[in-house]
Amino acid sequence: MAIGGIGSSYNNMYGIYSNYNNYRLQTALAKHGLSGTNSSRPNGTGTSVNSGSVDFLKQYNTVMSNLLSSANALMAANGTGVMSDLSVSSSDTDVADASINYRPREAKTFAVDVQQLAQAQQNNSAGVTGGLSATDDMDFKIESAQGRVINVNVSAHYDDGTAKTNRQMLREAAAQINEAGGSVRAKVIEEDGRVSLQVSGKETGQHNSFSVTGELGAAKGLDQETMSAQNAEYTVTENGRTTSHASDTNSIGLDLGRINVQLKDTGSVNISTAPDEKKIVSAVEDLVKSYNSAIELLSANSGRGSGVERQLRNMLMGIAPERSLDLIGITTNKDGTLKVNAETLTEKLQKDPSLTRDILSGANGMAARAYGKATGGLEANSVSLINNDLKSAEIDNVTSEYNFMNMFARSGAYNLNNYYALGLMVNYLA
Repeated sequence: MAIGGIGSSYNNMYGIYSNYNNYRLQTALAKHGLSGTNSSRPNGTGTSVNSGSVDFLKQYNTVMSNLLSSANALMAANGTGVMSDLSVSSSDTDVADASINYRPREAKTFAVDVQQLAQAQQNNSAGVTGGLSATDDMDFKIESAQGRVINVNVSAHYDDGTAKTNRQMLREAAAQINEAGGSVRAKVIEEDGRVSLQVSGKETGQHNSFSVTGELGAAKGLDQETMSAQNAEYTVTENGRTTSHASDTNSIGLDLGRINVQLKDTGSVNISTAPDEKKIVSAVEDLVKSYNSAIELLSANSGRGSGVERQLRNMLMGIAPERSLDLIGITTNKDGTLKVNAETLTEKLQKDPSLTRDILSGANGMAARAYGKATGGLEANSVSLINNDLKSAEIDNVTSEYNFMNMFARSGAYNLNNYYALGLMVNYLA
């Protein structure tokens, strides 16, 4: 029993000396490439057990993290994965083209029936001989449906009284119209010596119609519509419900504006949103690559610990029934690794997209199972992954003369009283 605290102080003093000697010994051993812990394994080859174990743990964490990431990218539940990254297609691009304005929320199909395209109004004057002298002045106006007016005034004579030709009259009229910058444009059409004035609306739709009134001169007949302004008319069928629509342009929106459709002709067309096949195939190839890397690492290091063996057995159980994988072009090799036939997978995505996507990304699909295996692997106890390494290192630690000395140094002053001898050894090593 300690009296007046003397005993405890005595023990504490020896503890300080013991720790000091232990520190000196560790430092000296380290300078000689040795160690008093399990970090070095003197076995004649210079192999460092803990260095190899730590490297393995880093590789293990990397392959499991890559597998987790690859699986997550393919899961249907991932809102930013390839299954949610939808593209749009048209069944008949002669009738309509489609593009994405912003990301659709789900895969779906719209049946669009185009009865009429939107078009701009066009007025053409009657053809006259371009080289003949004009007989009448032009004094007319073009008024848009919104009430904007363009006045056109062209004299049939130059300032010196010389008569202008019909060609010159129409060219001056077209220039005045275009310089006004209104909702119409004009051009002179010439064919076989005969000229005419054409005025067209800049925009399609009834809202962009116009009228021509006044003295037309060489542009006789320009007040008659060659082509009337009209809206596009079409129906959209979605989930069995059909609605009718009209648009003053041939650019229409579907799915609350997420999809842009450019109407090109009358007829029927299906506009569909679905995952991008190329991106899906690429994601599957990436998952298989990550899965194979994990199996290869585990197989090469199965002797390091019981945790590695358990994870390897779990991985070799597969990420989907072999028959399901074979169906979509994924085969299982003898060593448990997988191989993807991109052509077969693409064909299955086209012919049976629902089943293929379910095998790949469904709730119990290969991506979900791979994700579960990767999660379990990352949650494995690190010690269990290298417990065989640790046992081997412990045996070497006991048999090493340096570690044997260090063991006593750590045990305190009572087990190693010859500080003089210890000091000599430290000085020698240092």
